[in-house]
Amino acid sequence: MKKVMKVLVSLIGVVYFLVAIFAIICLLKKNDYGYPQFGKKVLFTASESLPEAKINKGDLVVLSKPNNDEVKVNDMVFFYDTEFNKNTLNLGTISDREVINEEETTFTVPGKSFSSEFLAGKVDGAAKYKTVGGILDVLLSRWGFFLIIIVPFFVMFMIEIFAIYTELKYGSKKNN
Repeated sequence: MKKVMKVLVSLIGVVYFLVAIFAIICLLKKNDYGYPQFGKKVLFTASESLPEAKINKGDLVVLSKPNNDEVKVNDMVFFYDTEFNKNTLNLGTISDREVINEEETTFTVPGKSFSSEFLAGKVDGAAKYKTVGGILDVLLSRWGFFLIIIVPFFVMFMIEIFAIYTELKYGSKKNN
């Protein structure tokens, strides 16, 4: 029974450590708009339900930024909106596109035009994970990261320091 408990505790520790590493990487890999980005892939949590994109509130959505020539009129896309110094990710349907040069295209959605630099991804190519986004949001929030990652690591660190101190002061408790 002790062996099973030891394996179970070790397994939970490894999973916890991997989650902590993932959270740290997400925090370090935020793009200019505040969303975790890995190469051309962007992670975001739906803050509200978007029935036209079949996304529910709390879903984790992984967007992949397409090349400019892959985005056509009537495609539903997510784009960064930096209006009023507030970075948001908005959903819109492309109503017009104008090619400026090989690297630059201007897209128009009803009521807004934006450069291809602000294009995050198409809805068609997005991966959606139910309710995982809410968990990731809590984990990446200031208080969530502090309480879920920092405090337990600090406690584990203090326990190890105490164990080293008692071993140095009283010697090893192992019987040879």
